[in-house]
Amino acid sequence: MTTTLSNLRTKIDEANDYKRSRQYNKLSPKLKRAVDMVYKSIDTDKNAVANFEKNVSTAAKKHNVKNSDLMNYFDKETLTILRR
Repeated sequence: MTTTLSNLRTKIDEANDYKRSRQYNKLSPKLKRAVDMVYKSIDTDKNAVANFEKNVSTAAKKHNVKNSDLMNYFDKETLTILRR
């Protein structure tokens, strides 16, 4: 299967779309790395919804951030998306 340049660019833009959000840009570098890890695990995990809290706690532990801070980010990001 061949991928055209425009299709590839669309896929890349969609994959990193969350990085342009206002909520993401307010985060500390540690929290940004933890959020990136969660999104990466969502892309690779088949049961992303079922394992979401597990992925969040794993990322929080690895990057030494509070689990509640990471969950607050996802709550705020979800509310921002729903308000559009």
